[in-house]
Amino acid sequence: MNPHGVVERPGPFCTIQDLGRRSGRRAGLAPGGAMDQRACLWANRLLGNDPAAAALEITLGGFALRFAVETVVAVTGAGCAAALDGVEAGSWRTVRVRPGQLLRLGYGSSGMRAYLAFPGGLDVTTAFGSASAVVRDGLPGLLGRCLRAGEPLRWHAPGHRCPVRRLPDELIPPVPGSLTIPLVTGYEWAEFSRHDRTRLLDAAWTLDPASDRTASRLAGPALTSGPRVLDSTPLVDGTVQVTGDGLPLVFMRDRPTIGGYAKLGSVDPIALDDLAQARPGTTVRFVRAEPDVLRGALARRESFFGIGSQW
Repeated sequence: MNPHGVVERPGPFCTIQDLGRRSGRRAGLAPGGAMDQRACLWANRLLGNDPAAAALEITLGGFALRFAVETVVAVTGAGCAAALDGVEAGSWRTVRVRPGQLLRLGYGSSGMRAYLAFPGGLDVTTAFGSASAVVRDGLPGLLGRCLRAGEPLRWHAPGHRCPVRRLPDELIPPVPGSLTIPLVTGYEWAEFSRHDRTRLLDAAWTLDPASDRTASRLAGPALTSGPRVLDSTPLVDGTVQVTGDGLPLVFMRDRPTIGGYAKLGSVDPIALDDLAQARPGTTVRFVRAEPDVLRGALARRESFFGIGSQW
């Protein structure tokens, strides 16, 4: 079948993502999914898609797509200067395109990841209920790799008539210069010394350049206490683990299924969206939070976007 569009330039790291796979963990597969789920959900909502529809996650920009059909797309996320045939197209809005037009996303002025959604979602292979790519898991085709130049794309409803929509400015999430992340402490929290617990909450941690889709790594004062001999236990998105060098990391969407280092707790799932857009060098602070408060906020978001509980 003829493609609806062809990737002319994929940028540094462009993958297909949805809300991630909720099965496959028994096989050791990471859940994957959009790093900034809020931005991906908005992209699909602007088009009237199912919230779990597959879209493109474009890291740092440098992306170009040539269209073969008349259609409409939505761009959200990092400020990547979207332009259609060289004319600014904007973001956090729908964009109408004609056959032969070229959509470019420049290298972002802020944030890390942009999202490009298509009517009905991308028409791609799924595994364990998801089209999300996790490069290290090595699943076949686009489930296990980044997009390449010349990649043909199809989506489910290219002729869908969608009105021009734009998210109001007050609803567009800002990209903060620093982050304060709510932390729900776990059962191993008490095994760290009082000094280290205070240090974790008082320190201004710095997002390390080694951060990726697996984990956001933090640089700062080493934590020297905590349990030393541990069995591997399950991980969830947002688990805060302290590795052998005494530095914390926050597990993101491509996290492993289990981990054997000490765990301080888990961060607010909604805050992971902000962390996904933070650039290396961003200051990160932790603040203790009550799980019921975070659970309520997450339930309200899931109700608004029409998705089931993921926490």
